[in-house]
Amino acid sequence: MQTALIAVGTLVPMLLILVVVHELGHFFTARALGVKVLEFGVGFPPRAFGIYTGKTRVLIDPLTRFVNLSGLADLNLGQKVKVYSTEDAHGNLVARIIEAAKPKALAKAERSSEDATSRDDGSDDAEPDDLLKHEGKIRAVEADGGSFLLADMMYSVNWAPLGGFVRLAGESNPEIPRSLASKGTGTRFLVLVAGPLMNVVLPVVILAILFMIPQDQFVGRVVISGVNEDSPAQVAGASPGDHIVKAGGQEIENRNDLTRAINLNGGNAMEWVVDRNGILELIRVQPTFEQPPGRWLTGIAISQNTGQLEVLQVLAGSPAENAGLQSGDVLLRSGGQSITQTRELIDAIEASQGVPMDWVISRDGQEQVLSVSAEFDRSGATMWLTGITTTLVDSRTVKRSDPPWVAIPQGFVSTWESMVLMKQAITGAVSSGSAPEFSGPIGIAQITGEVTRDGGIHGWLAISVLLSINLAILNILPIPMLDGGRLFFVVLEWLRRGKKVPPEKEGLIHLVGFALLISAILVISANDITRLVQGSSFLGG
Repeated sequence: MQTALIAVGTLVPMLLILVVVHELGHFFTARALGVKVLEFGVGFPPRAFGIYTGKTRVLIDPLTRFVNLSGLADLNLGQKVKVYSTEDAHGNLVARIIEAAKPKALAKAERSSEDATSRDDGSDDAEPDDLLKHEGKIRAVEADGGSFLLADMMYSVNWAPLGGFVRLAGESNPEIPRSLASKGTGTRFLVLVAGPLMNVVLPVVILAILFMIPQDQFVGRVVISGVNEDSPAQVAGASPGDHIVKAGGQEIENRNDLTRAINLNGGNAMEWVVDRNGILELIRVQPTFEQPPGRWLTGIAISQNTGQLEVLQVLAGSPAENAGLQSGDVLLRSGGQSITQTRELIDAIEASQGVPMDWVISRDGQEQVLSVSAEFDRSGATMWLTGITTTLVDSRTVKRSDPPWVAIPQGFVSTWESMVLMKQAITGAVSSGSAPEFSGPIGIAQITGEVTRDGGIHGWLAISVLLSINLAILNILPIPMLDGGRLFFVVLEWLRRGKKVPPEKEGLIHLVGFALLISAILVISANDITRLVQGSSFLGG
């Protein structure tokens, strides 16, 4: 229940931020390129409240028709009106219809009248489809009676806090003045691509800020403690005791560095620089995409330093936590045997096969005996592997932060690497004949809750970065109803030298594609629900 509450409480603001940032890209680009923006909404309707802004100048000529108004003299400051405008040869908006709300008394009388279904004000029931329909509040009326200023741009806050939207004039009708559809392919392309682009810029900003904030990091020497038979590492010549200095051109200071380097280079031969007995050697390792073998685990992270194993972290709900182990404990013996190397502890856990082990630990200078029962874990997700186990030797905690001129470029690099990692996961799954793992809204909420629970604000920001990149990629793909689907038709029009696909055909394709997309989301969500019912996690474990 706690994780569920955390999931909802963290995912909703995350989605709100990501979608609003996405829509801001469309919003600013549209306004800069002369596309009429009618509304920027935070959340989805029903509307809670809205504020009209702007000073759109609208001309009045002899063809202007007034509805529920006797003329320009009836326009009052702050009055809300609907305006249907055309555009003259100079690009000025000219009102064809100005409509005000009927007085309440008159509206009530008409509703009670049997003749209320007929209109005698000269207006048509059907809204003109070639005019710009914009509404707002009167800001000013020109003294000469030839024009007025209309605040017709609404910023709205809506009750469903799951994202946001931008409402543009004439998204599919080129006859409407200042509409998106009336612009050239270049303008439409830039407006549509601006949303996904903002979802790429946001991770750069978040990561750059994180790099500038001082953070504690565990670093040390990553030493190979075991090499699996016939594994890529064994084929490359890696041996237990090798200290991995570099992998794929990156400095290796902890296991996360090595895992990231392996995933970035998965499927390709990568160079490792290893320190073997004080001599630097170069080996070439080609990671393979497979599921790690099951392991007996106790749920601790350890550091090997000066001939002793210190517990760095105890996972919640793990056998180690159940046995009473704490961070900072030093492991001395297991099963009566002295433990001074990570490999010795791993071997002892494997040999136990789940039978309770007596661990002798040192806590605050006093020895204690704890009984630990390892659990077998075979839930690891398929990933790029080299077939080694490692230990962190001479570990220490360092506080690091980067200056802005280093953090900002590093933000771009890390964002790019995150996209590469996603590509690697998909191509690895396809090349190995397995299906890539996808998660719907329920699965995303579960992941968000678990990572935020374990990692706090840093975990939440990390998931925000990944989800923002996923949103950018999803929206740039040619999927109907999404930005990429609409971009596809813009590019197709450009290739056909201005010949558009008929709006009704494009609309039908978007409708069918949207139905298929919703169906896929429902299927994925059903799998997410099944996983939750079974008590498993998308992250494994």
